[in-house]
Formats: sequence, C-alpha cells, structure tokens
Amino acid sequence: MLLASAGCLYAKSIPDKGKRGASSSLRSVPTEVAVGVSNRRLTVTWGEMPGATSYKIAVRPKNQLVPKWREYTAPSSPYTIEDRWAMSGMEYEARVAAVYADGQSEWSAPVWTTAPVLQAAPPDAIGPSLPPYLVGEFVTVGLDNQRPVENQSVWHWFICNADGSGCKLLPWIQDTSQWKYFMISETQGKRVSVQVDYDKDGVSYSATAVLGVVGPAQAWELATQLYALDINGVYFRRWDGAGWDDALGGAIALLGNDLLVATPWGKLALVHSTGEEVYLKGNVPMNKEELLAHLDKANFRLNQFRVADILLKQHSAGRYELFVTHHYFTGECIRFRLSATTLLQQGATVSVSSAWRTIFDAEPCLSAASEQAGGRMVTDGPDHLFVVIGDHHRHPSPSQDPNSHLGKLVRVEIETGRALTLASGLRNPQGLTRDAAGTVWETEHGPRGGDELNILELGGNYGWPLVTYGLGYGKEIIVPNDEDVGSHDGFTKPIFAWVPSIGISNLVVNDERWFPLWKDDLLISSLKGRSLFRVRRHGAAVQYFKRIRVGYRIRDLAQMPDGRIALLSDGGKVYFLSRSYAYCNDEATLNRHVYAVDCADTVSAVAATGAQLYGTHCSGCHRLTVEEHGIGPHLVGVVGRRVGAVSGYLFSDALRSLDEVWTPTRLERFLADPGAFAPGTSKSSLSITQAEARAIVDFIKGD
Repeated sequence: MLLASAGCLYAKSIPDKGKRGASSSLRSVPTEVAVGVSNRRLTVTWGEMPGATSYKIAVRPKNQLVPKWREYTAPSSPYTIEDRWAMSGMEYEARVAAVYADGQSEWSAPVWTTAPVLQAAPPDAIGPSLPPYLVGEFVTVGLDNQRPVENQSVWHWFICNADGSGCKLLPWIQDTSQWKYFMISETQGKRVSVQVDYDKDGVSYSATAVLGVVGPAQAWELATQLYALDINGVYFRRWDGAGWDDALGGAIALLGNDLLVATPWGKLALVHSTGEEVYLKGNVPMNKEELLAHLDKANFRLNQFRVADILLKQHSAGRYELFVTHHYFTGECIRFRLSATTLLQQGATVSVSSAWRTIFDAEPCLSAASEQAGGRMVTDGPDHLFVVIGDHHRHPSPSQDPNSHLGKLVRVEIETGRALTLASGLRNPQGLTRDAAGTVWETEHGPRGGDELNILELGGNYGWPLVTYGLGYGKEIIVPNDEDVGSHDGFTKPIFAWVPSIGISNLVVNDERWFPLWKDDLLISSLKGRSLFRVRRHGAAVQYFKRIRVGYRIRDLAQMPDGRIALLSDGGKVYFLSRSYAYCNDEATLNRHVYAVDCADTVSAVAATGAQLYGTHCSGCHRLTVEEHGIGPHLVGVVGRRVGAVSGYLFSDALRSLDEVWTPTRLERFLADPGAFAPGTSKSSLSITQAEARAIVDFIKGD
C-alpha cells in the first residue's frame, strides 16, 4: 500500500511469515521507505530493523532507456547519496534491504519521487559546439571541457519524440575522463536534447538545449583501385541492458537477407541490412556467470573468454542448425567447445532453442582463455564440419603434439562429435573458407610478423612453433638450428605472408555479383591493419594485393546474397560495402568504359531486385558460390548444365526424365511455374511472376 506524506512516498511492506518461521520479525524487509530530493541529492529514509548489521540502498531514474540500479551501503537511516546525479524534474525510484550477519538480505518494494524543477539557466549556458548525431555513433563528452563547469551534474542526453514527448535518457558509461552515450538504431528520426544541472552563486540551475534530430547511420565513400565504395555503418549494441561485452571476438553469419550476430560473450541478435537490430532470447552456453564469480577469475583472462565463430546449416524451410565455437568454464578449467542448437525463422520472427548440445570439446582443458583461440568453421558435406583451433598461447605450443587438438585442423562428425586431426602446426587460425573448386583457404596470425595465407591439405604440417616468418616477442629468431631463416624446409609453406603483421582475421572468396572486377579475389580482413585486403590470385598463386583502409578493426566478414560485403568490427559495428555510383559523372573515357555496367540505373536496379528475390526464395536451399549441395542442388554453373543431373544430388524422376540443358529461358519457366515445366516435380511453387523469375535468373548467371 502506498501512502503520501510530507511530499515523499512511502511503501508499507508486510513480511511473509510463512517463509521465515520463528525468526520472521528479525528478517522482515525495511518498512516506511521514503525518498526525497533536495539540493540535487537523493535522501532515503526507512524504519530500521533489529539485528541488521547494515543496509543496502538502490536507486535509479524512471525514464532511463534501460533502467539500471545504483547500489550504496548505508550504516543506518537516513542516508543521503552524495553523488549529484538527481536531475531536475526527473522521477526516481528507491528501495532498501537490511543486511544481516549471515549476509542474507531482502529488498523492500520500490517507492517513487520526482526531483523538484530547478530554475532555468540562461539560454547560452550550453554552447552550440556539439557534434552531429547519427545512428551507430558514440556521443563523447570530456569532463574537462563541459560548460557550465561550476558544481555541475553530468550532462545527460535525452531522446524524445518529434513533439518533445516521451523523453528517455540515453544509456551511458564512464570511461576515465569521458562520458559516452550510445545512439542505438531505434533513435533514428527522434529529437535529441541535453540537460545539465549546476550551482552558481548559491542557486541551482537546470540548463537544457534541443540539439537536433538523429540521422541515419554513417555512410562514406572510399576510393580503391577498381571501385569507388560506399560504406554504411550500422551500430550493433554489444550491450543489452544486462551487461556490456568487454571481450574481443564475436562473429556473423548469413540468415537469408539478414545477419545473425554473436557477441563475444554469447548474446545473439539479428541485424537487418536496413540498420535495425533485434536481440534474440537465449545466450550461447558459456557459464560466464560462474567464471565472473570465481575467486581466481583474474587468472582466466576474462576479456579473452569469447565466442569464436558461428555457422548456420539449413535443414528445411525456416529451420536451421546453429553451430558455435566458444570457450566454456567448467568450474576448474576452460574448454574450447563446439555447441549446437536449433534456430527457427517464421517470417520476421527468429527464435533460438534453449536445448543446446555439446558436440565436441577440444583437448586439453585450459588453465586460461586466450586470444589465440582460432575457431573458424566451414561445412564438409552434410555430416561434418572443418574446425581450425588455435594453440591458445600455451608454452610450449601443442601445435606439434598429436595428442592435442590445439593448433590443428580437425574434421568433426556432427552426430557423434568424433574428431579427426587433418593438419597441424597452426598458431592462431582466424579465417577459413572454401572456393568453388573446393580448395580450403586459411588465414592465421604469426608472432611479430608472419601472418599467413595457407591452403590446408590433408596431412599438412604448417610449422608452428618450429618455423615462422615472424619473430618471438623478445625479437628472437624462431628457427631450428639446421634450417635457413624463413625457408620453412620440411613443412608446408604458406601461399603468402605479411611482414610486418596486419592482424589478419577472416576471409571470403568474392562471388562477383556486386563486384565483377574482383572476380574470384580473396577478400581478407584485418584487425591491426584496420583494413580489407583484396588479394588477386591465379589458382593457388597470389599475384598482388591491394589494401582498402576502412579505419576499424575488422573481426569477421561475410558476403550478402546480393553480393555486398558485410564487415563486423571489434567496436560493435556492422559495415556494408557496396559500389559507389559517384564515378559515373567522371568524364574520363577509360573510367566510364570500365564502369559502364555499374552506371546504368536500370541494370543496377534489376541486379538488386534479382539478388533480393534470390535471397528470399532460393538462398535457403541452394548454394551459389560453392559446389556443395544444400537442401537443393548447388547452382554453380547451372546454365549449360543438363537438367536433373549433377554429381552428388538425387533429383526427382520428373527432372531426371527431361533430356534438356538448362538455358536462361528454361530456368525462367521452371522458376515461374515448376509444375508446368516438369509435371510431378517436388519443387514447390515460388509464387513469383515471370519478370521476377527473369530477375532471379539474371542474378544467378551474373548479368
């Protein structure tokens, strides 16, 4: 029951005697709790409890975007919070708990109060030199240059509706001498205002200013050798109100036209190419909470405890198996684990099952997590996964130890978890992909130089820790006594190495849909280099590479169904790279000739439409860039291929009986009406028009 008295709010709490037995009178929650505001400070009072050794106070603002309690320890009632963060006109709630000698405590019901409205400050109290506001950006304010500076509160940013209603505080964190506010995606189009309270000449003032409207995510143009690029940044919150992901890592995977994102500490979210992002219920099972509570947690390198990679394998329409490589705390040591669960997609709704299962644990169990975890995955047929595992910075390195999975490429059977070591001598494998010919490409960190691009082969030994192009961290040369420096004699040599290191991460093979002039190039991301490296190759030979300076540490990358490149940064952003059309105004004949296909609005519009239709209707069942079957047959080289005939896939009798070759026209007819083209086919209708079928075919064949 709530009672109002003397401008404060009181909450009368009745103990639950049935739960406390004979000692209930000593274990009741505090009663007659009240909270008030004076001189920009919160004061909490309550009825003291017999036997309590101390009290805990928790307070929070009502209209914060994600309310978060602040806790204080108090010896007795009343208790005045010295922090001057109570803001003019804002509502606050408070609660109290009595703490007993055995450490047990229970919270009272919360009570509310409204801070008095302070006198308005002069119009020029807040200077105009404030930054613009874009989705995906931090608003950073240094404490040493705020105005006014006399006895002031922290500046607070508010997001309001266009008419000024529904204002909510933006969430913030303090980083040494700076406050950082987050412009998350749902703020786009809303009004930004700022408020700061301060004292001057014995009077308390409240200064407010309307700063503008939040614009869309940042986009900029970047010139490269063959393309000018448009880069659009979408801020992805590695914070969901329940905690901030302070580790490095995380990964992205394609889910139709969207991206599934795993944060370093196992939160899962869906990021749309439009910039919206939605957290999913349920986390990757890492047992992080027990690790946080462990007395020796400092020994476990908490900031390196992470998710390494995610992979989706579709089983039927809307049903996927989600694989995750990650660390797991057992209570005694840290496992490097491969786990799986079911992901369901029904329209715009995506859900992840809580029934996770452990498929594979790498041996041995670790005394600490490490940034040298590796963990990338690719599928190997319908029943197996390739997983590359780092040596976890163990000394001596286990990469040459046949009894350890660390520093190895392993082939894991999904059903049983049985693992077979295929290659050894790896250090910190950060990237793994397979091209259309089935070649498995790997990227890995070297020490102080020697980041490698490798082709992984059965039985290959890539030399670590016996050979490397890098140096030890004491700058010593790492080489056996009987070998020339850098020769890699007796071991499988890398295809290419970067000296000095670029902090190499993941890689993809460009499928030419959006960037035809980059056909078959390897796109390799980097952390230290804050760049994307485009590697031109001829088969297994590297001809040259070009650096594309993005300006952010790139942790992971993927190619969207329409061919754009998605990049995940360590700063919690997803970037989308696409062609820029700015060069179409260039009068240089050579440039116009090279880029002619990109300058035609009608061609680009058809390509975009075809990519979107393909992503919606086809990408869930068919592979377009790798000769590997999904639910349906792969579509690599489908034009010119015999209908109903491709190695490794069993077609229906309706298609096998057709003695024809796929042409663009036949593909259009089949997509528009499968039953009419091949009566009895198991292919269901896509419910698309003839024009939409033509757009999909143009996208598949690359026109």
